[in-house]
Amino acid sequence: MESTMPLVLVRTPTYRRPSQLKRALNCLQAQTHQDWVCEVRDDCPDKSAQKVIEEINDPRIKYISNRPQQYLIANLDACFRLENQYSADYFFMLEDDNQIKENFIDRGIQIIEQNGVSICQINQVIDYVTENRLSSFGILNGTFDERVYQPEEFHLSLFGGIGISNGGAFWSKNIRQELSFKTDTIPALDEYIRTCMVVEPIYICREKLAVWTQNEEETTRNLGFGRGWLRRELDLKASIRHIRRTIWKKTPQHLQKDFLEGGVLRIPMKNRALALHKADINLINNQPESNNKIKRMAVKYLGRVHPSVTRI
Repeated sequence: MESTMPLVLVRTPTYRRPSQLKRALNCLQAQTHQDWVCEVRDDCPDKSAQKVIEEINDPRIKYISNRPQQYLIANLDACFRLENQYSADYFFMLEDDNQIKENFIDRGIQIIEQNGVSICQINQVIDYVTENRLSSFGILNGTFDERVYQPEEFHLSLFGGIGISNGGAFWSKNIRQELSFKTDTIPALDEYIRTCMVVEPIYICREKLAVWTQNEEETTRNLGFGRGWLRRELDLKASIRHIRRTIWKKTPQHLQKDFLEGGVLRIPMKNRALALHKADINLINNQPESNNKIKRMAVKYLGRVHPSVTRI
């Protein structure tokens, strides 16, 4: 007898982290909601993840060897596509080094069905690998309350907080605009772009049901090292500046006013002021001191806005 439970498609991008991949897949096997299928998208030319999948021997876990190699951004982005062969009802991405609690899937489905939305963002704690500890706070705590946010409100999270976190987003097949932008971009800019791509109400869940691993030293492959650190930094900051200025222009005036007065989000006023200042939007009284004026001018005049953000 076929199951009547909704099917969840999980996509797991991976690259040469077998022990962490196994841990992530074990999190899936421990879920209270068991109707899921997982695509492990291996970007390793040596197919290093295949052995892990074979050892686990779970028919719900499908191995995909990227040919040609997709590299960091494209491999992540492919995980946000709606098109799939399984007729999935719900989706999320579980990176190989991240984790989820056993009720993550059930809670995601419940949120979407009970609140009449097509996408939610679920809170994550931070795994400080070098310190061998988890944070007591969630990464959404300093930005959001637990409620439905309109897209114009949600976009303002990029002024000093966090919007879409790749590992915390959970969405249904009915999402109005998929979060795959299908183009190259600067690493670390993808979550900014995805935040801007949210065009419908989104529910923020402050329950800490996932774990984001802080291990930048392990995730620096294929970041465009040929351009040099300074060039990458200038282009990244210039692109973020462009995004923030674009968001602000599109924000209704009444919402701008609320945000400037400390409303809409939990972001501290000093963080809002700093983000606005870096974007050359000087509307808050007592603007922060320009200790980094030279850096700000370098970003403004030397940084190059990446084409991936010019359509926002």
